[in-house]
Amino acid sequence: MHVPYKARVAEFFDARSGYGRSELHARMAERFLDLAAPQPGERVLDIATGTGFVAIPAARLVGDGGQVVGVDISEGMLAQAAAALAESGLDNLDLRLADAEDLDFPAASFDLVTCCNALPYMADVSAALRRWHALLRPGGRLVFNCWAGNSHATGHLLRSLAGTQGIYVSPVGHDTGTPERCHALLAETGYSRSDVIVEPTSNYLSAEHLNDVLASALKSPLFGIAADDAIRIEALRNEYLEAARSTEVLESLEREVGAYFVVAYR
Repeated sequence: MHVPYKARVAEFFDARSGYGRSELHARMAERFLDLAAPQPGERVLDIATGTGFVAIPAARLVGDGGQVVGVDISEGMLAQAAAALAESGLDNLDLRLADAEDLDFPAASFDLVTCCNALPYMADVSAALRRWHALLRPGGRLVFNCWAGNSHATGHLLRSLAGTQGIYVSPVGHDTGTPERCHALLAETGYSRSDVIVEPTSNYLSAEHLNDVLASALKSPLFGIAADDAIRIEALRNEYLEAARSTEVLESLEREVGAYFVVAYR
C-alpha cells in the first residue's frame, strides 16, 4: 500500500521518542538561536518545531510581550514539546499540529520565521520558502540551517558505499547544497538579501554520529531507500562501520566545512 510522503515524514518523527535528548540537535539549536536572535516583543513562527529545541528558548527571549507559534506535522514530536513546555512554565508558546507548507496564518503576521534541521523535509522547498516569505512582516527575517550537498551529515559515506552495489540513495538538500544555491533560491522566492554562515561540520557531527546517519537513512523518507535495498544495505552495515572508523573518512570529516546557517530578509 502506498503511503503519501508527508504521512511517512510524520510516522518517521512520531517514532523518534529520544529526539528531545539529542546532543547534536541541541548543539545546533543553540547556535541557530544565536543567529536568529529573537527580540523582546517579537512574534515568531517556528517551523517543524519538533520537541521545542528552538521554540522554548525563543519564547523566553521574546518575553511576555512576544509570542512563539510552533507547528509540526508529527503528533509524537508535539507531545514531547508539550511535555517540555509544561515544565518550562512559559505561557507565550502555542503548539499546533499543522503542515508547514499549508499554513493559514494572515499575511505579514510574523517578525521571524525559523526552521531548524527541517528544510529538506519539505515536499517543495521553493514553494515553502515563498509561503513563509508571505508570512513575514516587511523587514522580517527567515532563519534555517542546512548542509553542504556532499556532506557526511547528509549520507555521503552511505551513498558512496551503496553506489558500489548499484543501490540508489537520494541526495539530500540539493536545492541548498552550496552557499550559491542558497542565495539563488532565496532571491528566486522573494527575499531581498541573505547571509550564509558556513562552519565546520565537525562542530556538530562527530565520527560516532555517522552510525546514526546510517540508522536514520534506512528509515527516513528523505533518502528514498526502497525496502529491498534497505535489506541489502543492512548487509553492508559492518563494511559501513569499518569505513566510518577509517583514517580517510575521519580526516575528510575534519576537513569538511559543510554546516550552513542561513539568514534571509523580506
